[in-house]
Amino acid sequence: MRKIRKFAVDFILGAVGLLAMNGVTSLLVYPYLERQLGAAGQGQILFFTAIAGLMGATFGSGAAYARLKIYTREKQTENGEYNIFLLITAAVLALVTVLAIVLKGDRAGATGIGIFAVLYATTVRHYGDVEYRMSLNYKRFSLYYVIIAAGYLSGLLLYKLTGSWVLIFLTGECAGILFLIITGSIFRRPYFRTTPAFKNNLKTIYTLSGSYFLSDFVSAADRLLFPILLVNGDELTSLYYYASLVGKMMSLISSPLNGVLSGYIAREEGGLKRKTFMKIILLMLAVWVVVTLGACLGSYIFVYLFYRSYLETVRALFLIANAGQVIFFICNTMMVVVLRYTHERNQIIVSACYIAAFFAITVPLILKYGVFGMAWGIFTVNTLKFILFAVLGFIGLSKKPEVTETA
Repeated sequence: MRKIRKFAVDFILGAVGLLAMNGVTSLLVYPYLERQLGAAGQGQILFFTAIAGLMGATFGSGAAYARLKIYTREKQTENGEYNIFLLITAAVLALVTVLAIVLKGDRAGATGIGIFAVLYATTVRHYGDVEYRMSLNYKRFSLYYVIIAAGYLSGLLLYKLTGSWVLIFLTGECAGILFLIITGSIFRRPYFRTTPAFKNNLKTIYTLSGSYFLSDFVSAADRLLFPILLVNGDELTSLYYYASLVGKMMSLISSPLNGVLSGYIAREEGGLKRKTFMKIILLMLAVWVVVTLGACLGSYIFVYLFYRSYLETVRALFLIANAGQVIFFICNTMMVVVLRYTHERNQIIVSACYIAAFFAITVPLILKYGVFGMAWGIFTVNTLKFILFAVLGFIGLSKKPEVTETA
């Protein structure tokens, strides 16, 4: 009971921090930008912030979960291995910035250097919370995200003075990183010391980063593909964002759960029974139904309050768009469990199948049906992803509990 109580408290603390950060961006920052720039102008910014979020999840979260996985196996890690990875990532993000500007054909009123800075700071911030997950210090984990939220609010004031949307996000990310430097240890000396297993560990980091890219690309696809594939893509980006945001915000339930869960199972010895895994699957399905219904109601309230003039335009999207988003984040919880107790190649298998299905199913639907095609496509491929995780997890687990971690 003591362990369950502590897990619940840590989950709540994690949720509070992430709610603060995402609440500020979703309820204050983006509605304010829409009022200043209109739906099309907001859509231009959403394109670049979606890339920042994708790169943060790819390289930042990839490194964080790799460090937790390596910590599980080795019981120790060295900061230098991840600092080197982040330096290499800077070069990759510079290329991504150039490619994004070329594909989009504009910079949403920002400079290329400013966009790169947002991408890199977001990546470092995503990685940074591993400090508090490794130590199970969820009070500081929560405070970390509250400080980022406060930074976004300060950035809003800077936007009013300068007109630069980049400063909104850059101020928030840098506030969190500064707090991490002061209170944490992952960016302290020795900065570049590595272990004898560095090459293998780097392989694990890149493997998980690749998997996160393939997985999280679909989550950001509405903001990335509409401006490239469709003539009025910037405005459609905003419309789909309004309809699906509450479903995406339900990740605030899964994200702290995944963070706490990954921190705890990194320290847990033993394996997982197939019977227990089946109970987890059934629980996730029940959560999907309940949360989707709640997201539909929440979407109506959210759009009515913040984007009322678009309510009639997007209300038909509420059910299918939110169902697809909710099951995406449930898949992420499944991934944490499967990754811990089965071979990491299962993550690659699922991600490769997932991205292939997305381009085969969703892109043609977008070209033919626009925002409705996106909603149905994402719902379909995320459902397939859930089934794949369930099947591979069930196959990969032994009937008797045992440690299945392999390098």
